[in-house]
Amino acid sequence: MKNIFKLSLLAASALFVASCNDAEYGAIQVGEGNLPRAYFVEGISSSVPGIQALTLDLDEGVKRNLTLQVALSEVSDQDATFRVVIDEAVLDKYNVNNNTSLIMIPEEYVSLGESVTVKAGENVSEPIVITLSGVAGDLAANPYAAPVKLEKVSGNVEVTSTSGAYIYALTPKVINTLACFNGATGLGVADLNAQYESWTLEIRFQVSNTDNRNRDVFNGGSVLMRFEDPNPGGSAPAFPYHSLVQFQGSGGYLNPSKNFEPNVWQHLACTWDGKTITLYVNGENAGSKDFDSSVVGDGNFPTISWMGGSAGGGHGTGSTWWRNCKILATEARMWSVCRTADQVANNIKTIDPNSAGLEGYWRFNKASHTQDGSTHIFEDLTGNGHPCVTGTQFTWVENIKGDDTATPWP
Repeated sequence: MKNIFKLSLLAASALFVASCNDAEYGAIQVGEGNLPRAYFVEGISSSVPGIQALTLDLDEGVKRNLTLQVALSEVSDQDATFRVVIDEAVLDKYNVNNNTSLIMIPEEYVSLGESVTVKAGENVSEPIVITLSGVAGDLAANPYAAPVKLEKVSGNVEVTSTSGAYIYALTPKVINTLACFNGATGLGVADLNAQYESWTLEIRFQVSNTDNRNRDVFNGGSVLMRFEDPNPGGSAPAFPYHSLVQFQGSGGYLNPSKNFEPNVWQHLACTWDGKTITLYVNGENAGSKDFDSSVVGDGNFPTISWMGGSAGGGHGTGSTWWRNCKILATEARMWSVCRTADQVANNIKTIDPNSAGLEGYWRFNKASHTQDGSTHIFEDLTGNGHPCVTGTQFTWVENIKGDDTATPWP
């Protein structure tokens, strides 16, 4: 069986070398001979270019042994010894190429295996065993990854730059106790006094009904995101009344092509690149439109609020519109950059609080909550000091998982 396995690897190696470009994998001339190339067997893909990855779902305290195997593009006349190292540059490259925001796993949760040797006249090593542990506590909500790279210790070989690297991505374990509001939340950030040339707004929420229009999901200066009921006739699609979240600025608006449903978790994002507003519903493009910057108040956000967070009850804001509707919300974010479509879609359920351009991040959960008298304070997870506060009372709902599609109402 072992010989059959090695013959299969020899065939895979030949295909691998034939399919790689000369710039990355071409033979390096040393004297009169060519050096073999070393790579992870798991790092080869005929259909997906770039660094390969395996996504893992690990509970807290659970350990998992994983294996990587080293192969050579051709046999060598010398023993070749290799080891695996953690390399953050591998992760940086992967994040850029895949529009992800994975962050380095804390070192205590990963154990690298011993060095391995490909013996002279052979082209495959024994397996390298890597042990990963499920991350504990609040840290488990972060999108961690273990980026590993093959490194030569000795021998007449070279390591490929792409297939000599591999990513182990840990699925975040986001388990929250969230605030459930019955009616408008009152959640707002006072005295933000921000101005961004480009920006992104995001929030994940569940509402019990869409029985009324003018319910504000976000309000900030000249930018309003509200449930509306535009149902044009003719050939245009019709939606359940009040189920569309419309962008409205100063003198301009955009109706999305996708609607929201009650009693399930959904995600809304709105981006501005200095010229174009783009709406995303559950990670999918729901429409774009060009505007003058004056429509978005030239990017000024003196204050912001979420899910009926505005006081008063004026047009499109306030508690009047949200009456008799239960609300759960989390993953509310404000960015000073225009996030790409892939970035929006790939990071709906969690994000690294230290991500570049992330100016405010609120989960509205018990872990980030404090109270001062009748005022409830939800920490800004970025550390930028923009707490979201409310005087509205709510009920805690426990054990809400990040991958839940719906949460029962209390």
